[in-house]
Amino acid sequence: SRPKALGWSRWEGEGRLAAAPGTAFPARPGRARAAPCAHPAHGPAGMALRWRKVARAAWLITPPLVFVKDRWAWIYCVDGRSMDPTLNPQDTLLNRCFRDWVLVFRNAEFQNGDIVVLRDPATNRRIVKRMVAQEHEFVPQTGGGFRYVPPGHCWVEGDNDKMSIDSRSFGPVPFGLLDALVVSVLWPFWRARRVDGVVL
Repeated sequence: SRPKALGWSRWEGEGRLAAAPGTAFPARPGRARAAPCAHPAHGPAGMALRWRKVARAAWLITPPLVFVKDRWAWIYCVDGRSMDPTLNPQDTLLNRCFRDWVLVFRNAEFQNGDIVVLRDPATNRRIVKRMVAQEHEFVPQTGGGFRYVPPGHCWVEGDNDKMSIDSRSFGPVPFGLLDALVVSVLWPFWRARRVDGVVL
């Protein structure tokens, strides 16, 4: 029940002040509003703050990414038709519109049949070829005979011999130019698969 009192009273059990019957709350004194101010996220200062955050995030993320790229694995986009039909197949119009993105492993043990990323001996650009032979092995030549692979070298060729510049042009490749092992195709999704010849 409410206590019968005039003026202000506290209702029992509700923990709040209320006006007794027949009375009214007094008007609250007016408070001056603070002048509107610009949000710190807007304007040149806010832009500089955002760029500082982006730079800090890049500074934190870049070293781990570089470490992973140099030591373990990375993703490359394959350009050109030298590995057709294994990579970048040209059999349909849809396939011609998309290039393959592949996952590569570094510090891998290479064997014949692997698809490898290596440095072109002439241009030092990264290229993708298939390892055909290794040191102390013989490679059959198109015109007849065999080519000996010297110690510390390997022989690489493209699957599409008509569109490939490989060991048939520049000869055996030093093992030191081998960069990574191609493990699987990640994109486009309808071609995503583990590449042939890989034994992990």
